[in-house]
Amino acid sequence: MQMKAIQSDLNEKLLQQEFSISDSENLQLKKCQEIAQNFVALENGIAVLSDLQNNKSYVYSGKLADSLDIFQEESKQEIESIWEEELFAKLDTEDVLQKHLLELQFFHFIKTIPFEEHKDYCVVSRLRIADNPNQKALLHKMFYFTNPDDKNVELALCLYHFDFLNSSIHHGMIINTANSSVIHQTEAGNSTFLSGREKEILKMIQDGKRSKEIAELLFISINTVNRHRQNILEKLRVRNTTEACSVAAKLNWI
Repeated sequence: MQMKAIQSDLNEKLLQQEFSISDSENLQLKKCQEIAQNFVALENGIAVLSDLQNNKSYVYSGKLADSLDIFQEESKQEIESIWEEELFAKLDTEDVLQKHLLELQFFHFIKTIPFEEHKDYCVVSRLRIADNPNQKALLHKMFYFTNPDDKNVELALCLYHFDFLNSSIHHGMIINTANSSVIHQTEAGNSTFLSGREKEILKMIQDGKRSKEIAELLFISINTVNRHRQNILEKLRVRNTTEACSVAAKLNWI
């Protein structure tokens, strides 16, 4: 149930953006399709390019797909979903859950940085293959591609190949490929999203406390509490504090 809940949250965030239609969208789609095809040809991996505006994906399969006995119909196919469930079914359930959590975190992170920097970031996860006595795993990288006109995430490109180095990555990380900075998924204070005070207030809201009570406990004004509440909503791109608490709890920020 937890897996479906996280996937549902991410699905809603990705698909319910207010998309605009522009020529740049088609150009970016073609460019990403070329990247996916080239990756598969070079790495023998699997590339899944998800079109979030149209809720569909393009799957490009290399020899990795043969090893896992998936996507066997043809080397390139379209699926009516942004989720590659046929591949997920071959992977450790907990690792896939952590992957979805990381992508949810990444979606919120992308919204907080300048548009020009979006292309510099991706997520990396290590995904164990289920029921595998040899403990084989895949390395997964995902990039979000943003529409330059409306600044919404319109494409997600997932790249999979065998983890030949038996890396120690488990729960994944957000990385900046331009300057090597890393945001670990498992770090307690990993977010640049919420300040310590904002997390403190959000935890109090989660516990059912109202602004007046929070102000008294923290020795600050109600106006300051309300300003923090508004900042939280803006940073997390959510409509209310109930949604904010849900997102923050799932990402282990509170």
